[in-house]
Amino acid sequence: MPWVRLTEERLGPLLRFLGPKESGCVSFTERLHESRRLQVPSTRSYQVIVREERPETVTGAILQGLNGVLYPVLDPAKPLVEQEAAARLQSASRRLFSILGRSADVAALEAVLPRRPSRQLDYHLMSQCDPPPEPALSRVPRGMIIRRVGEESARHLFDIQKKYEIEEVLLPGNTFSPNATMEHLRQTLREQIVLVAELDGVPVGKVNTNARGIFYDQVGGMFTERALRSRGIGTALMLRLLQKVAADRKTATLFVKKDNVAALRLYGGIGFSVEDEFRITYYG
Repeated sequence: MPWVRLTEERLGPLLRFLGPKESGCVSFTERLHESRRLQVPSTRSYQVIVREERPETVTGAILQGLNGVLYPVLDPAKPLVEQEAAARLQSASRRLFSILGRSADVAALEAVLPRRPSRQLDYHLMSQCDPPPEPALSRVPRGMIIRRVGEESARHLFDIQKKYEIEEVLLPGNTFSPNATMEHLRQTLREQIVLVAELDGVPVGKVNTNARGIFYDQVGGMFTERALRSRGIGTALMLRLLQKVAADRKTATLFVKKDNVAALRLYGGIGFSVEDEFRITYYG
C-alpha cells in the first residue's frame, strides 16, 4: 500500500475517506476547503500524502504543515507500519514540531517516526449531539454584551488573548511571545468566527472557531476572566457561537483537557458528548 502525494484525481477518494471521521480532523479538512472550494492545498504551506490501497481507494492520509505540524487520519484496520510513510515525512520538512489528531492515529504515527516525543497532552474529543438550548442570559453580569469582532479588534483583544494563552496554551518552560500572539490573533480574526463578551467596553470573555471544515466547525479559544467565572459568560458565548455555526449548516466539535471539570460540565450541558480521545504530541 504505497504512500503517494495528493493530486486532484485523488481528492475525491480522500474526501470519501475523511468524511465519516471529520469531527476529529477539522484542521485537516479546513485545508482542503479553503475559500469554500474543495482543492488540493497549496504546497507553499502544506503537503498531503495518502495511502492508496488501490485506485480510487484511500485508507490513510497525513497533512503536513511546513511548520512541522502533522495531522494524521488513519484506518484502524490497517496498521501504520510502512517505513515509506516515515521516510516521506522526514524528507518533506527539516523540523518536526507536533502531531495532533485522534489519539489512536497520533500514537500510530509516533511509532513509525525515529524521534521520541518530549510531551504528550491528552484530551476528550467532544461533538455536538443535540441542538443547543435557547440562550438564557439571566445569570450574566448586567450590561454585558456579546458581539462578533474582526481583525480591526486585534489590539482590543490582545490582553485577554494573552491571558488565555498563558493559562491554556503555553507549555511549561516556554516563554510568552507578544509578537507571535498578535500574529496568530490577527490570523484568527481574519479567518474564523470570533466572539467577545464585554462589560463597559472591556473584554471579559471570548470564544472562537479555530478550524472551519466542510461539515464541522472546531471550537476553541474559550476564556473568561477569572473573577467573573461561574457567572454564565462562557455558556452565553458558546450558545451564541453555536447559533452561528448552525446558521452555516455545520456541527460543532472541540477537544478539552480531561481534568477540566468545569468545561466538561459546561459543554455537556449544551449538547456535547465525548466521542473519542484526542492527543497533541510535542517534539523538543
